[in-house]
Amino acid sequence: MRFTKRLLLVSIMLTAMLSGGCTTYSWPDGSRETVWGVPAEDDTRTEQERRQEEPRYRVPGEVPESR
Repeated sequence: MRFTKRLLLVSIMLTAMLSGGCTTYSWPDGSRETVWGVPAEDDTRTEQERRQEEPRYRVPGEVPESR
């Protein structure tokens, strides 16, 4: 019984640590993609606001500026 509880605790902790740094994106066509270490975008903007925004480019290894 003790071994089962310990195994359950270790598996819960491992799952929490591995899934802590990922973001899942969903698209209108129903497809989904999980990306590691990428913060979620602000989804409160309207479609018109997103289209008017200029594209952002990121240099690998550098932390992008927050908006």
